[in-house]
Amino acid sequence: MYQKLLNKAGAAIIAGAMAVNGVASLPTIIAAGSTKFEFEDATISGDVTVETDASASGGSYLKMTESGTIELTITMDTAGTYNLTVYAGGIGGDKQQGLAINGKSVGSLSIPSSSGYEAISVPGVKLEAGANTMTITKSWGWSNFDYVEVSTFDYPEIKATQTDLTDIKASDETRSLFAYLNSVYGEHILSGQQEIYQYGPHGLETEFEYLYNTTGHYPAIRGFDYGNFTCPAFGSDDGSTERVIDWVKNNNGIATASWHINVPKDMESYTIGSRIDWSQTTYAVKNDDGSEATNFVTSNAYKEGTKENEYYLQALTTLAAEFNKLEEEGVPVIWRPLHEAEGGGGENGSWFWWGKEGSAVYKELWKYTYKTLTEDFGCHNLIWEWNSYDFPTSANWYPGDEYVDIIGYDKYNCTKYLEENNWQPSMEHDDSAIASTFYSIMERYNSAKMVAMAENDCFSTVDNLVNDKAGWLYFCTWYDGGSDNINFLTNPIFNTEADTIAMYQSDYCITRDELPEDLYTKFVEPVDPALTTTKVTTASTPSTTTSAADFVFAVKKYPVTLPEGEKGTITLEIEGEPTASIGGGIGFADPDGENGWTNIEWSGNADAKGKLTVEVDLSAVPVEDTTAEVQIWWSNVWDNATESSTDYDCELVDYSFSTSAEPTTEPETDEPAEVTLYGDANVDGKVDLQDAVAILQYVALEAKYPLQPVGKANADVFENGSSGINGKDALVVMMVDAKTLAQSDLPVEAKDIE
Repeated sequence: MYQKLLNKAGAAIIAGAMAVNGVASLPTIIAAGSTKFEFEDATISGDVTVETDASASGGSYLKMTESGTIELTITMDTAGTYNLTVYAGGIGGDKQQGLAINGKSVGSLSIPSSSGYEAISVPGVKLEAGANTMTITKSWGWSNFDYVEVSTFDYPEIKATQTDLTDIKASDETRSLFAYLNSVYGEHILSGQQEIYQYGPHGLETEFEYLYNTTGHYPAIRGFDYGNFTCPAFGSDDGSTERVIDWVKNNNGIATASWHINVPKDMESYTIGSRIDWSQTTYAVKNDDGSEATNFVTSNAYKEGTKENEYYLQALTTLAAEFNKLEEEGVPVIWRPLHEAEGGGGENGSWFWWGKEGSAVYKELWKYTYKTLTEDFGCHNLIWEWNSYDFPTSANWYPGDEYVDIIGYDKYNCTKYLEENNWQPSMEHDDSAIASTFYSIMERYNSAKMVAMAENDCFSTVDNLVNDKAGWLYFCTWYDGGSDNINFLTNPIFNTEADTIAMYQSDYCITRDELPEDLYTKFVEPVDPALTTTKVTTASTPSTTTSAADFVFAVKKYPVTLPEGEKGTITLEIEGEPTASIGGGIGFADPDGENGWTNIEWSGNADAKGKLTVEVDLSAVPVEDTTAEVQIWWSNVWDNATESSTDYDCELVDYSFSTSAEPTTEPETDEPAEVTLYGDANVDGKVDLQDAVAILQYVALEAKYPLQPVGKANADVFENGSSGINGKDALVVMMVDAKTLAQSDLPVEAKDIE
């Protein structure tokens, strides 16, 4: 009976854990009844070796360096959708590898930097009954792999919790469009196609004529780009605004626009207002030979009085004038500026100038762009879409819920990089819906925003999207040709003609002719006239003054002197805003770390008086190191009413060291704590599902989820005193919560529940 109950309770305990701790809290928990597979049992090739490590599960792990493939067999009794938890660590920094199940890509495996093995959730993966092959292919390499846990996966509801636009003055048409997008999200996918730039190798209508002639339909969404038009150095009117108006007003389509905005390669010698050749500008960070592509200082772009700010403001002024024209025509735009900022991942992975100085600068640039266009230039016809990746560091780049309406992901899983000829199609067609990436991004941002496939090579197939429940809001296939001469729409490596027909003719996919005729008037009540303001389209300089409410936390750094020899722990005393969430790291020199540096992360919540005490284990710091740096990365308070956070200041007021290498938690004693209420593991005076969650968390990760001594005494309800605390104790508590067992019957023996 125990095993049957446990199998039936698996979904309930995960659902209960989500309710207690939030959507993304428990994919890393090793739930009772889950299945474990060791990487050392895999078939390996290339630069992959089996290494020994006493701290690894089973005493061994796999080490991947400069090449290689890992093929691990996962055997399941029942076919279904599961959550994979991969325990791995990046060597010397965050890493990313290719991940496939039974030969089909499920996206990329993003591995955080670690000297051990971190839990990486891969949600929504379909496994067959019997043997399945999980293939990890070297992309960045240099990673360690310990084991994989397979547990049940319950599909979360595909619905954005924030259904209002961030711009409270948004036009009626914009609000109506946004409400429509919310109404179809998770139920359908909107078709989309990016147009080629005006002077591309073929006509602007080539892709659209192909789609109509092949399928009988035009895409619902047409992608535009305002980069060439608004570039102060060489730009000129390329007719973008007229094409947007025609697509939306005359054809009842939806417009989205990106912004490949170039800057001078030699900004130092550039004269503001002068015209230079396109070849003397760039939006790249690096040239093909690895040299710096531009000396444009990104952080100056939002600093008044700098040359970069004057240049950037000229671009925004031109852009705002076009958006104002569109608004006067009743035309909204899904606006996707400053896209793909994180690039290849981490703080230094950007391939565009707007991300080259890291996430903190990028977020300030995004906020400046948002405020300038909406508040200073009165552009209230924009739905702001921000590009995320699925790296461990991706959320660091997120500007915040108050500045983003939609989260986009650029899907290029059929494309690979060949150094000798740049980006090229891979050798195999891959029409995966990468559902695990979709659900991972949903969870990463707490399901606050709709998630779209803002760019793609392959748009997947209807069957894969529906069967895998990959609820992308829309896809927007990139154009054919271009600088690398790749045909993203018509090359069968990406999209076969049969798949294109099936997609555009399916009930699941919405095409332009299937959009509501009253798309821009039906879905909202008129906006309050008191909120409207006169639009500004002149080149006046926007104000950059901020109030106390606009305070943005800046990273704080405190150098500290470490004790000689074994480091033990450091206790930090921090003072700030009451109940604030505060986090940071202890940085130290590490030859094996990224850029010779490693951070030990820490976080916690201040109490009602604004005080936080946090203890950090320094055992990873080399014994010869005598200096380190305490860093505070954030301090903010979450407001449940507005579902947003506000930054507040804080300070490190004191710190001290413990010479013991063990964390100074409450010492174990020979005398166990006295039981107060059997089953009450979290010591809140009652026995319910939250106690079962607390027990499973403790069993899986004791250091992260400790129980109080009295909680341990209360939790030992199965074979009390003989088997310790384990998953069976959680099962017993679940039985009490389900009222199939009385609390007064606790503790129990095995025979009592058979």
